[in-house]
Amino acid sequence: MMATKNKSAPSGGMSKTLNYIIIIVLAGLVFYVLVLPAFTPKGTSTASTSTNTLSGTISLTPSTDIAGTMVTINGQMLPKNQNVTVMFDSTLLRHTQLNGTCTTDQTGTLSSCDFWVPAKTASGPHTVQVTVGSSTLTANFAVPGYAPPFSTVVVTLTSLGLGFVTQLVTRKVVNLDKERKMRAEVNAFNKEKREATLADDKVKLEKMKKRELQMRQEQAKVSTARLKVTGITFVPLLLVYYLMATFLGGYGVIVAFTPIPIPVIAAPTLIAGTFEVSLFWWYFLSSFTFSTMLSRLLHTTT
Repeated sequence: MMATKNKSAPSGGMSKTLNYIIIIVLAGLVFYVLVLPAFTPKGTSTASTSTNTLSGTISLTPSTDIAGTMVTINGQMLPKNQNVTVMFDSTLLRHTQLNGTCTTDQTGTLSSCDFWVPAKTASGPHTVQVTVGSSTLTANFAVPGYAPPFSTVVVTLTSLGLGFVTQLVTRKVVNLDKERKMRAEVNAFNKEKREATLADDKVKLEKMKKRELQMRQEQAKVSTARLKVTGITFVPLLLVYYLMATFLGGYGVIVAFTPIPIPVIAAPTLIAGTFEVSLFWWYFLSSFTFSTMLSRLLHTTT
């Protein structure tokens, strides 16, 4: 008995360590592939002055998005303390800064000058002209070919399809009956242990230690099956997300609108009472919703 115990203990510890390593690796991949691009500026377009020899640059953030979205202009090495005029193609735009009209400061820096892309702008490349004093700078802005509600439906159906595939893999890989039985045994064991602790039954607690080790090893086997599901579906899910982002116009492109102001997730639009949701957040919300619904529908929760 002692020999068997000594052999099984390291195996359980090794299994737990392997689980932690897999979780850390997967979490790192999620951060660098999904989270980081979502919170990184969606792209910038820079240009130098075109009307004189004064050096200077401007950038647009984002430089690709749907019509009606808000774009921020930042600039450096521009004429100092000058008002700014913004033209989108041939349309003069209203633009705002925290203090009202966009102006450069005493160092020639332009910060957070916002404008709205005209609502009826066609898809394709467009030119943004920024005039500061006697200098005019140009930058490019692109409107993708797909916008809500088409992009909303694409992301929603994609999330539904991926969620369904994930649940099918779960049913195939995970022994759900064994998992449910194990959960019931763990709950019963924990209840029995609490009762023994309250009664200060040291003899019973000592006997339960051996059972606890065996149960932990069985739990590790069950959790490993769940990790296998993640390992099987993780790369395909990322690939689909990447292809969808490329198809729709970028990781942070606007794909949906909501009448509800949601902090961080939904930003105000040109239309009062309407808020925009980017690809990352709509994909996240759709995946979470359908994952919960499908897991209950297909009985993959325990």
